[in-house]
Amino acid sequence: MKIKHWMTPDPITVSPETPLPQASKIMAENKIRRLPVVDKKGRLVGLLTSRNVIEAMPSAATTLSVHEMYALLEKLTVGEVMHKNPLTVGPDDRVQEVIQRGQKEGIGAFPVVEDGKLVGIATETEIINALMQLIGAREGTCVIELEGVELGKEVGATGRIAGVIEKRGVPVEAIFTAPHRGRPGNQVFIRARTPHKANLQADLDAAGFKVVI
Repeated sequence: MKIKHWMTPDPITVSPETPLPQASKIMAENKIRRLPVVDKKGRLVGLLTSRNVIEAMPSAATTLSVHEMYALLEKLTVGEVMHKNPLTVGPDDRVQEVIQRGQKEGIGAFPVVEDGKLVGIATETEIINALMQLIGAREGTCVIELEGVELGKEVGATGRIAGVIEKRGVPVEAIFTAPHRGRPGNQVFIRARTPHKANLQADLDAAGFKVVI
């Protein structure tokens, strides 16, 4: 599956010259945590996040008055606090690759760029929805999640996982893996052809895998 089928197309944007309070208001009103920043030609030049906004706020220990703080914030523009040159993906990039890249880089959202121009944004919400379509439970099946699986250290780990499940005569329909963000090992999602997963979870636990309940 390609990310263009899951991204938010034509997302709300701001320019580098947009006052920071205005951009913050846009984020609050639309319940979004990230705003792509584009120039007059629609080219991506940055990404404003809710964290950028928070970090731009004066410290609680400041001696400035409320009036002085608001005056200071009014002078700040998006271009002064945004994350410049954010990592991007293309509309034809595959969902699996975007998930893996996000895990590796510790990033929860990617602007989607085509021919130098912003065409969408893929956030954790869209990526999770795509992931669930890839590995989510369907009628007559269940999904089991494991964490901390050392795929890079154990040859045949996925085969061992499948073997544990198939010993109960349960077919394995799919196995999907993704690296943890900031932690060693991989998350492993298994879709098996049974609606009952408690026994399978117990078997995997007994085999030494860390099952996410």
